[in-house]
Formats: sequence, structure tokens, C-alpha cells
Amino acid sequence: MNTSEPGRPARDQEAEALFVTPRPEHIGATVPRRGNAFTRWLARCYLKLGGWKVVGVVTDAPRFIIIGAPHTSNWDFIIVMATAISLNVRVSWMGKHTLFNGFGGGFLRWLGGIPVDRNAAEGIVGENVKAFRESDGLVLCITPEGTRGDSGEWKTGFHRIAREADVPILLAAFDYDNRVVWLGPTIEASANPDADMAMIRSHYKGIRGRHPQP
Repeated sequence: MNTSEPGRPARDQEAEALFVTPRPEHIGATVPRRGNAFTRWLARCYLKLGGWKVVGVVTDAPRFIIIGAPHTSNWDFIIVMATAISLNVRVSWMGKHTLFNGFGGGFLRWLGGIPVDRNAAEGIVGENVKAFRESDGLVLCITPEGTRGDSGEWKTGFHRIAREADVPILLAAFDYDNRVVWLGPTIEASANPDADMAMIRSHYKGIRGRHPQP
């Protein structure tokens, strides 16, 4: 039976009962950290001014993937970074290697950017797996739809990376209707990617991005 209050999404009410709004002190000791009290304050102010709240649980692991969806706007990147900095979590992301050339390259690396050569022999999946294997602590954020210019079809690359690197996947959602960043659950990639993808897609059902897909 649906016990949702009128005008409030069931997911919001379930979160109040099942999750906590995370703070840095709630994050496990093995999660890679970055930032200080000042940067955390700035990020929290930005989220608060935008009407955003963060609800959920961050897995306690030194290496894991975050998939962020639905990805429909460049603002999603800013929301991801503000959320991570507000929790003192060091989040990394892969970008085309040419973006890191020149004056802005150092700043992009500071933001967690990792240059990727899409023409490399290992391919993008191979480069991501290599990054995990060579790191003692890596939280990698991936958008399953690819870039905003892609078709919108979900790609399975993140699942392959998780399987080959043996790391869990944290599901994160950008709920623009309710101004909530949902964190969790965390899943393990199985040998059945089709079943996993169906389950993951169902988790995001009803969540609308900044520019909802038709």
C-alpha cells in the first residue's frame, strides 16, 4: 500500500526513514578524502542557495564507481563536484586528454580530472581499469549516458570497468524536480550485465534531470 503524503514523492519519505543526510564524519575511513572546513562550507553554501539537499549513504570503500544520472546538463558536473566537496570526498572523472593541455590543465586535474586518450590501445574501458589497478584510492564518477551530445542510450562501459577492476558501483541520481542528490544503493556488478542494467535503469525510473528526455 502506498502511504505517501499528498504532494510528496514516496522516495523522499523513504529516504527520511531509511537514510541519513550524510556529513563528512559519516563517511568511512577508507574513502579517499579531499578538502577542508572552508571548501566544505563553500560547497554546502552553494547547494543550500540552489535549494539542493544530499540524501543517502556513501559506501565505505577505497575504490568504487559512481554513476550519475540522468545526465542532461553541464550543471550536473557542478552539482557532482559541490556534493563531493561538501562531503570531503575526492571524486575523479575521465576527460579527453586534449582538455588538459595548456593553462587550465592543472586546474582540471585539481578538480579530479584524469586525461584519457580515446585512441589508446586499451580503449577507454581499459584505461579506467588500469587506473583502478594502479591506485590505492579512487572514486570515479561516470555518466552512463555518455556526454550530453550522445544518443542518450545507456552504455555498459561502467559495468565492464566494475567487473574487470573488481570495484562496487554507487548509484547517484540528480533529481531536479525535488532538488535532491540521491546517493545509494551500492551494488556489485554480476556476470549478467543485462539483468544488472535492467535493475539499475529501474532505480532511476521517475527521476527527471534538468532537461528531461522526451
